Amino acid sequence: MALNKWIWPAFCFALAATPAGAADVRLDSYRNPKSEAFRNFNQLYLDGVRSGLIAYNARIKSLGGQPTFCLPANLAMTTEQTEDIMLKSADKRAAKGDTLIALLLLSGLQDSVPCEKAGSQ
Repeated sequence: MALNKWIWPAFCFALAATPAGAADVRLDSYRNPKSEAFRNFNQLYLDGVRSGLIAYNARIKSLGGQPTFCLPANLAMTTEQTEDIMLKSADKRAAKGDTLIALLLLSGLQDSVPCEKAGSQ
């Protein structure tokens, strides 16, 4: 039982030591990571954003709504492709360093893989 006595305080300390703003990655910190570990974290974050956007887009479509972007069914986007789309979106928009990379990726996906409009065929 003595071990359990230390687990909760250690957990609370670790939680308190974690920066609260770590949830968002901004363009400047993505382009200029402080270390290799930050670069890896940024890429993992971007992969998570991509997965979340794809899942949300699929949910909207399944509910009968208009998806925001339309990925080809046979496309499995790599981290490099995702990064390229996000960075091109940043360049196209002359984004400032404090812009969220999640917003840039969403805009980039809309540019790169738009959906055909219902009456455009």
